[in-house]
Amino acid sequence: MAAAPHAPSLASHHAEIAAIRLSTAVPEPVAVQFEVAKNLYLYAWYVYRFYMTASAQALATLEFGLRERLRNGLLEQNPKSSPTLRNLLHHAIDIGLVINEGFRRWHRAAELSAQERISMEVLKARIDGQLANVDTWTPKTVEITPEDQSWDLVDHLRNSLPKMRNELAHGSPMLTNQVWGTLELVAEILNQLYPAPASAEAADTCVTT
Repeated sequence: MAAAPHAPSLASHHAEIAAIRLSTAVPEPVAVQFEVAKNLYLYAWYVYRFYMTASAQALATLEFGLRERLRNGLLEQNPKSSPTLRNLLHHAIDIGLVINEGFRRWHRAAELSAQERISMEVLKARIDGQLANVDTWTPKTVEITPEDQSWDLVDHLRNSLPKMRNELAHGSPMLTNQVWGTLELVAEILNQLYPAPASAEAADTCVTT
């Protein structure tokens, strides 16, 4: 999971957490449970072991949000399926509610891949004598190709998130402060399940910019 940006102070730690926001369309009971996870992560600044509790709470909230959104549809499609996190997440991915394009880290990975590819192309051109100095040529825009977007993040998440949730729920010696990425992932999945109306997104942009 991704780590949070460096937080040298409690104030910046709080600002990083506040930046993780849910869509206004997420049901209030689900949003409240996610706020519990964020608060646990905040107070982990003082109690290190709260990091794992925050992660467990975030993943429990994800299961709650998926169940509220998909339980009836999952049972209609497969009456023998139980509404577990694994089954619900698989169903959400399979029907296209959760997609790679809904995750910031997927876009960042594609951009980095494109930048690295272009850097290698420039280096090759310099070696081949097509460019006298690599520093004298920089593309105005970086075009992202399907190859740059080949990372199937959701295919990884469909198994890794339920596995992590089960490990935490059933007791684990795992202890790490790398929890910010889990909170971000959960928020982005919930935001895909409950997208805000376009008008609400526009208003939010006006407030935050």
